Amino acid sequence: MSIFSGTKKCIPLALFILTFFLLPVTMLAGLEKMPGDIGDARLNNYFLENIFQYLCGRTDSLWHLPFYSPFPYVLGFSDNLFGSAPVYLLARFIGAGADTSFQVWFLFGYVANFFAAYYALRRLNGSVVAASIGALIFAFALPTTAHAGHAQLHYRFGVPLALAFFTEFLTSKSWRSFSISGAWTVWQLYAGVYIGFFTLLLIASMGLTHFLYRYLIDKVSAKSALNEFINSWRAQLTRQKIILSAEIVVLILLLLLLFYPYIQVSRLYGAKRSWDEISLMLPRPASYFLADASFLWSNSGAKAFLSLGMRHEHQMFVGLVPLLLALAGFFIGSNAKNGVTFTLMSGMLGVAVALTLCVGGFSLWYLLYKFPFASAIRAMTRIDQAFLFPVAYLSAVAIDAFRIRMKLLWGAISILLVVLFVTEARMTTMYTSTKESWAQRMSTLDASTPPNLPKNSILFFAQRSGPPFADELDAMWVSLKHMTLTMNGYSGLNPPDYQYVYGTDCTVIPRRITSYLKFIGESGNLNLYRELMSRIVPVGFFGCNQSWLQSPPNISDTDRVYTKSEFSRLNFSSAEIISTGNQRVVRVEISNPTDNNFSANSSVGAPIRLSWRLVGANGRPFSGWDARKDLPFDIPAKGKLEVSIPLDFPINPDAKAIEVSIVLEGYFWGHDVGVQPRNIALPVSTNH
Repeated sequence: MSIFSGTKKCIPLALFILTFFLLPVTMLAGLEKMPGDIGDARLNNYFLENIFQYLCGRTDSLWHLPFYSPFPYVLGFSDNLFGSAPVYLLARFIGAGADTSFQVWFLFGYVANFFAAYYALRRLNGSVVAASIGALIFAFALPTTAHAGHAQLHYRFGVPLALAFFTEFLTSKSWRSFSISGAWTVWQLYAGVYIGFFTLLLIASMGLTHFLYRYLIDKVSAKSALNEFINSWRAQLTRQKIILSAEIVVLILLLLLLFYPYIQVSRLYGAKRSWDEISLMLPRPASYFLADASFLWSNSGAKAFLSLGMRHEHQMFVGLVPLLLALAGFFIGSNAKNGVTFTLMSGMLGVAVALTLCVGGFSLWYLLYKFPFASAIRAMTRIDQAFLFPVAYLSAVAIDAFRIRMKLLWGAISILLVVLFVTEARMTTMYTSTKESWAQRMSTLDASTPPNLPKNSILFFAQRSGPPFADELDAMWVSLKHMTLTMNGYSGLNPPDYQYVYGTDCTVIPRRITSYLKFIGESGNLNLYRELMSRIVPVGFFGCNQSWLQSPPNISDTDRVYTKSEFSRLNFSSAEIISTGNQRVVRVEISNPTDNNFSANSSVGAPIRLSWRLVGANGRPFSGWDARKDLPFDIPAKGKLEVSIPLDFPINPDAKAIEVSIVLEGYFWGHDVGVQPRNIALPVSTNH
């Protein structure tokens, strides 16, 4: 009998439709709101749109995306979404706009996740009702709403299917199940690298659970347990072995194709995450009880949560209803009642939690994070999206136990569970933004784009009102619309020597080109420098020097600390506040009468920087020398350097001037060794 046969097939469908319209459809007000903000959501939309544009012949590559130009393989800086793109592409090809297609793609993710989990739970012997409620938990529980802004995590259909078939492989030694599990795992990796990695981690945890169980409970050695799989392989017909081997080879080739740009990024950029960065986003015990977006469970002031860095990444509470059901399933279930699947699922969850948990600054993950692939996964707290399937399984175990023990009340209990779950999930806020805000940002910037751009142009837009990541995404979308490369960019990683905030300061352009030439080993190639500079079309920048088109400003590193005597001969030869568009900047000129070149960068941690503070009419400062700005270029011997400081920070209404000084970071201040600070009067319109 088919899993969906008979009238019972109406139960999962009815429960899904009810929950689907009460939760995501209502939260998005139909198609009026966009899931997520003007940052990561638009980045994921961009990745999907680039696939569409590539298929239409309007972009040149799936690997070398048009942003961060001319740096290569920038797709490998983030997820690629290939495995879920068909839904988006279908919407685009039938005429929907990029934003509407993104909404359709997002909403269909719930369909894929729910029915994949339902199918998997039925294969694992869950009843129709138990599998339906378990699938609701997997598709709609609190973490799915908390992470809605991270759309790259949304498509998780491969998790339940890969785990269900891998369970069958371990219990029945069926190599056909192994191949199918591998296929779903690969598809999940194509749909989202993060969730694909977590799927692999759960599979490994389940495998470890199997061998530990065989050794500790069944008293079977690891070698004997492994021989069971080897003998199962040998027992197959030759034709079956050939087919399965071919399937596994195809899956490996698909993996190599998927990870090619990521391998290139690792090789070319040396991309990896530090332990300090990863440990900040390892789950803590408190993470599993944090749900800031829930009206019911938000407790922002609790002491247990106050120490969580990157708090928004630790929203791992599955909800009270799923938690109680899973705990009940864990204590009620057993091998005798539910088969070895129960041990595999429970053990898998326990092993994965233990491996990734951080307590008192200690975590077993420290022993594993340097392994290939694992070192690129930064936010391990997102594993809660994969944990929802074993939670759903244990919940289904509990529900089926209730069904057997409470036959007379079972109908009322199942309805009550659904009502409580949906109510709890409904009392959670999904972070959304409006279609209008997306369109307005893009159209505003699009209006400033020069017409009739040469075919090989590289657009570069100055940052405007901010936040910087949103400005960068505006530029990426406008450039994609014009089928033009751009130096702007925003992603999970950045190119080397990337300056994240630069405003309208044109010095960023030669710095980017110089950085790229250094990256490809062509630092001294003046012809290539000139060719690239001639292709840049700057929009909204000020202070662009025509001489930069012919020769790059000098940007060197020093391996020594300048002396006080050397430093004291620098001086501010001029300082003024100028306007550029709707922005004001302080432009200062540093003179160097000595024969020494003062380098912009320091390899010994002692860079030269500008600092400033606001002062009142009586000359009394409102703060210390806290602000900093790096030098864009060297201060040349017998020469001068102009540096611009945007007035994009809060101005005290009583401030009358801004005072600028210079510092050799970590050693001494210029004003302590004879470099007189410059005091520049603030215009009335600036401080009022």
